[in-house]
Amino acid sequence: MDDPAARSRAIFTVVGDPPRVHEHAGAQEGVYSTDLDCYEFLARHAAPGSRTLETGCGISTALFAVWGTRHTCVVGDRREVDILVEWAAARDIDLGAMTFEIGMSDAVLPRLEPTELDLVFIDGGHAFPMAIIDWYYGAGRLCEGGIVVLDDVQLPSVRLGLFEALERDPR
Repeated sequence: MDDPAARSRAIFTVVGDPPRVHEHAGAQEGVYSTDLDCYEFLARHAAPGSRTLETGCGISTALFAVWGTRHTCVVGDRREVDILVEWAAARDIDLGAMTFEIGMSDAVLPRLEPTELDLVFIDGGHAFPMAIIDWYYGAGRLCEGGIVVLDDVQLPSVRLGLFEALERDPR
């Protein structure tokens, strides 16, 4: 999906029929989501073949698959992966370029191959200090010009200490 406009249109398709990976957690509509403008930003920066990493699993994971990125999804609950795989199979969405790493990101991220990344989407654990850990291990792998997107910054536990660190980080 080389066309940014097509990637943008895919957002509405996936949001309208999302993988209900969070039903077990009591999410409204069975999946947690972010603002559409965040998905639009991701669509502009996640071209086919982009090397992407995400902490968390959901609509964004489905979008990275549809967009054709080489995506690594770090997710703490195997059930979420199983639901996403079933959802994708029912819609003929290829997950061949995706890697799922099961476990908490503080344990998984340090052991991943240190390949360069074009985009990191932090949307996993929301308890302190998970976002900082995800940023530390994710941002450290960015190529020049790479992007980190941090979701849920309205939550104090997500932004605690991280904004201060980012203000001082030359990257």
